[in-house]
Amino acid sequence: MSFLVPRRRFDPALPEMMDRRGNDPALLRADLCVLEKINRFLGGHRIPLLYLPDFVQQKPVTILDLGTGAADVPRAIARWARANGLKVQITGIDSNPDILAIARTNVPDFPEIRLESADLLALPYQPNSFDIILCSLTLHHFSEGDVVAILRRIHDIARGGYIVNDLRRHRFAIGLSKLMAHTIITNPIARFDAPTSCERAFTPAELCAMARRAGLNQFTLHRHRFFRMALVGRK
Repeated sequence: MSFLVPRRRFDPALPEMMDRRGNDPALLRADLCVLEKINRFLGGHRIPLLYLPDFVQQKPVTILDLGTGAADVPRAIARWARANGLKVQITGIDSNPDILAIARTNVPDFPEIRLESADLLALPYQPNSFDIILCSLTLHHFSEGDVVAILRRIHDIARGGYIVNDLRRHRFAIGLSKLMAHTIITNPIARFDAPTSCERAFTPAELCAMARRAGLNQFTLHRHRFFRMALVGRK
């Protein structure tokens, strides 16, 4: 670790607020709206769309989105596919029933998106079940051992490849998120989760090391603006 990259702060006994059951539905919906705006403007949508063309052919493509949240990434992909004359079938999963209930209200105009409840540590899918596996801003919610297990299953379930994108841990990002949490962020869920997510994020070296421990070998790590990174690989 260095001054610019502090040690990871992760306490499994203190989950991020959005991961907890029983949140006020209005506050949770507002928090998910904030996350969707952040994804739209800071790369959460752009990153998977940047790499998808390398995997998508003219045939119908099946995509599994892990930790789908409000299903904003599947909706962004569906719009992109429609605009480019491509057929996709997207399954978005989340383990939080409160979040899934909100997500379902966002997809009635997207018949190509199906939402399911599933635990990322006990995924019910057979090997080679989906062409592409996506995992966006999700891994930092887990311990290193759990991340290795999830990456192993991502590789197992994918037929073609995977796109994993998440935050990069950096002192500037942590400091900025704390400043925003004390000034402009008013939603109590986002106020707690924003700096917590930045403190729990991994470094590129840590993510690559966990990928190797999971048995992944044909992957590339890409650094992106706004303290994001993407692990992109093939079977």
